[in-house]
Amino acid sequence: MGGLALAATSGGMGTAGLLALVRGEPEAGALLVSTLLGAAAGLLLWRGTRAPVEMGVASVLAAVAWTWVIVSVGGALPYLLSGVLERPDDALFEAVAGFTTTGHTVITDLEEVGRGLLLWRSLTQWYGGMGVVVLALAVLPLLGVGGFELLRAETPGPTAQRLAPRVSETAKRLWAVYLGLTAAVALALVAVGMGLYDAVSHAMTALSTGGYSPYEDSIAHFDSLAVELVLVVAMVAGGVNFVLHWRALRGDPGAYWRMPELRFFLGALAVGTVLATAFKVIDGAAVAGAAREALFTVVSIGSNTAFSTTDHAAWAPAAQLVLVFFMVAGAMASSTSGGVKILRVQVLAKVARREVTRARHPRAVRPVMLGRDVVDEQTVARIAGFGLCWVVIWALASLLLAALGSGLVEAGSGSVAAITNVGVGLGDIGPESSALYFDRPSRAILAVLMIVGRLEIFPVLLMFAAAGRWLDRRRGLRVVPR
Repeated sequence: MGGLALAATSGGMGTAGLLALVRGEPEAGALLVSTLLGAAAGLLLWRGTRAPVEMGVASVLAAVAWTWVIVSVGGALPYLLSGVLERPDDALFEAVAGFTTTGHTVITDLEEVGRGLLLWRSLTQWYGGMGVVVLALAVLPLLGVGGFELLRAETPGPTAQRLAPRVSETAKRLWAVYLGLTAAVALALVAVGMGLYDAVSHAMTALSTGGYSPYEDSIAHFDSLAVELVLVVAMVAGGVNFVLHWRALRGDPGAYWRMPELRFFLGALAVGTVLATAFKVIDGAAVAGAAREALFTVVSIGSNTAFSTTDHAAWAPAAQLVLVFFMVAGAMASSTSGGVKILRVQVLAKVARREVTRARHPRAVRPVMLGRDVVDEQTVARIAGFGLCWVVIWALASLLLAALGSGLVEAGSGSVAAITNVGVGLGDIGPESSALYFDRPSRAILAVLMIVGRLEIFPVLLMFAAAGRWLDRRRGLRVVPR
């Protein structure tokens, strides 16, 4: 699986290399050599491994996690071979941030980098948005047993849904919707005055909710309300469950409004925008400017995209707290967004309300409801377990970052920004800063957090469990299958 995903993503690397070659950019050779190396290594890995007839859940989740590690290593080659990033750990960090759709970067001067390499940088987020495993499933109909488990492990959120009887067909439909929406966003950006290259680059990183831009000052570079509004729509679309997009395109637009999670998501964005605007006005900003900045920033953070038009780290503390909520909550399940997911937030809130009721009426039987649907207790327990693991990992990571010398605000918000795949935090790691604030050991922790956040914890934990069982088998120990 990892080899096939690496070979598939190498196609995008080759496209970026051809652009660099046509433009006469110095990174062209590095991109084309990396394409050949990535494709060859991917095909060798694919042909040299055989999927077992039966895969346990731990093995499936481990396969997903290792796939992301493999494509990140391959994706780091152009940065390293071109000399844009001279150290392997920096190149790997940039690739991990790309594929996990996190806005972190360690490139110091983006506008000195060739457009071909910057296109590859945007493509890593585009591939990561829908998911490299879903891409592999789309082009590997022979996967067979375990295919849906791979899709479910890859799809962010507590649930995954088939769009067709065959898993490969489901993956193809998801990618078709993704590609179509990306093209629509690019055309809309061209229509409001953006150049073709910029339009394609920003369409890919907006719909993937990744947030990379070829410019140091991100979307503020354009200073265009029309561009910002198009990107707001694109980021919201990226934060919506892609199954709803498919149903709407198939003639059922009412599917959007029937989804309680979407109504909650849009309502939360609206309330957050109003609150952020009010806090900025109280702090002395003009109403029109405050509303414009608040809308774009709340949607960007709420969809876990790192686009910026202002330095929100300089906002009033109350407005920053609004952003922290959206940073953690994220958008909908089965979207390209990171974060805990609105669905889990809804369920946890309803569980808390139910337990308060039970304190008053111990014999009351109150199932957790989302709209008209009952959430089964197994799903409730799984969501609660996820929430606890998330908090523990965030707390440990924050402690480690602080112990390595980061400030309290930077350690806490930096670990949140990494595990939610936003990439911009508060204090000295706001939109006007970069991951270079952190030292190398801290950036290694952030890289792990980015993968943990993108794969939603359990695949990464089980990746190590599967490796441990493999070592036990190598030592002749009896391993109980799971």
